[in-house]
Amino acid sequence: MTRKFVIAALLAGTAIASAPAHAAAQDAPAAQPEQTEPDASDATADATIAGTNQVDDLQAKIELLQAQVEALQDALEGVKTQQAKAIPTWKGAPEFADKEAGFTFKPKGFAQFDAGYVGFPDGDERRGTVSGLNFANLGWNTRARRLVFGAEGTLPGRFGYKVEFNFAQGTVDYEDIILTYDFQKAPLQVSVGNFYPYSSLETMTSSRLGSMMERASFTDAFNYNRRLGVGLQFSDKATDSYLIQAGIFSTPINDATFTRTGWQASLRALYTPTLGSTRLHIGANFQHRSNNREALGQQYRTRPLTQITDQRFIDTGTLASKGDDTLGVEFAAVHKSLHFAAEAQKVWVRGTYTAAELAANNANPNNNDTATGTALNGDPSFWGGYFELGYFFTGETRAYKGGKWDRTKVVHPWNDGGWGALQLNGRVDYVDLSDRVADAPTTGLAFSAPYYVNGGKQLGLQASLIWNPVDWVRFIAQYGHLNVTGGPRALGLVDPGKPADKRSFGVDTFAARAQVEF
Repeated sequence: MTRKFVIAALLAGTAIASAPAHAAAQDAPAAQPEQTEPDASDATADATIAGTNQVDDLQAKIELLQAQVEALQDALEGVKTQQAKAIPTWKGAPEFADKEAGFTFKPKGFAQFDAGYVGFPDGDERRGTVSGLNFANLGWNTRARRLVFGAEGTLPGRFGYKVEFNFAQGTVDYEDIILTYDFQKAPLQVSVGNFYPYSSLETMTSSRLGSMMERASFTDAFNYNRRLGVGLQFSDKATDSYLIQAGIFSTPINDATFTRTGWQASLRALYTPTLGSTRLHIGANFQHRSNNREALGQQYRTRPLTQITDQRFIDTGTLASKGDDTLGVEFAAVHKSLHFAAEAQKVWVRGTYTAAELAANNANPNNNDTATGTALNGDPSFWGGYFELGYFFTGETRAYKGGKWDRTKVVHPWNDGGWGALQLNGRVDYVDLSDRVADAPTTGLAFSAPYYVNGGKQLGLQASLIWNPVDWVRFIAQYGHLNVTGGPRALGLVDPGKPADKRSFGVDTFAARAQVEF
């Protein structure tokens, strides 16, 4: 259009300029033709046209280059997007993410290698098994405590997942296998799968992050295991100041039978405010459990502060019962490099059977209820708890999140020339598995079933030193001294002249762990 406009303007100008000359020529006499030069206006028009063509060609080239640059920019943005999806970020392990679609995937795992020593009652070694205690399984030992591999991530629609398998001891066991849904505009998360019922601070904290090599003894004694179930969690997602958890569960996932009639209901409530530089944890939990109808009985026992041995110094044996109820309280605080934690739980065994009731129940042809274990003349109760203090010498603060201890970030990691994190912890651990349920007719029967549960009492004094050179590597050295009073082991090993509930012995334990996680 530009070129046509210029040509028209030139032609119009030529016509206007030539009109007066043409009129004068008609009035003037004829003259001899003369040699004339080329019309300059024609040359100007040609030059203008040629210049206009060059401008148009240049403009077209510029527009083409601009289009090509825009196309390259779009292609580059596409490459960047695809590259971001293909190249993982690093969070202890590679995490692949397509945030627009809602997919993330991260492999994970950890390994724990233990070595240690569990002493003999009062230092006296015996041959074979004495009073139910296998002395061959005491002393020095080693164990791959956990070899866990799995993955976690998210799915479109605010779904999440975690899958973990434990390959320690040459077998395959199940850790957390969970599908979650997180409500965007509500303080609610739903979990379905195999996970720990909501039972205590110690239970809910990962075994990778505890202040001791093993959880408190009451968690072992009271049989807290992962179970198949569904749970609801209400929480303050903005400030993490409260947490309410409730769930109903079947039996553990590794129960291979088809008589999975046992179940558990759990409730846990926490208030977890931050007051200045101090973080508080105040809570309570409750569990109602029913045993399998086909095996109505439960055993309560615990190991000696470490799992490098399978022996237990306190043990109730299996008690014929329908189930139990447990109530626990939790308290913890973190102030800079110092932390404090304490818990206590009491369990009430429910629906025990007398000898006559046990025989009648098992002889009933109209149901499959089968009581197993020792008959009692009443319902016993047991309790346990711990108290601990811990301190970081290197300036860290023990991490806490979502109602449990979290991974502490090392301030001066080994790879940056620092010494890592060094933490010292002390704990008093106690479990009482003895209780009188009825008065005995004679003194000789006072400390035996069906009148008395002689499971024993175990007091543990523990100290641990934990070194994290970097966030994902941990070394633990732990010492513990046990004092055991009563129970089936003391009954046949020590103080034969004392009453069964007063016989006692001491045991020293030492253990160390190397742990790596990703």
